[in-house]
Amino acid sequence: MLSIELKILICFVWAFIVFFIAALILGVERKSQWFQRRTKYSWFNRRGFLGETLLFGYPKTKEGYGVTFIMAGAISIVCYIVYLI
Repeated sequence: MLSIELKILICFVWAFIVFFIAALILGVERKSQWFQRRTKYSWFNRRGFLGETLLFGYPKTKEGYGVTFIMAGAISIVCYIVYLI
């Protein structure tokens, strides 16, 4: 049996992996077409390389909503399986 802390850690790592793989598959062009990013940046909410890679924004097209649903589904299914263990 896994501890609850390890299960939570596994879910966070899996979510990171899903976001990273989706960002690599989609690429910058499709991410900018399908998702709307924040337009106003200040020193307080600037991001580094990894943050910019993983940043999707909110969906603005049906493809963006589809990608969001697929990512949320993949994360939910694995987290559900982990919590059953």
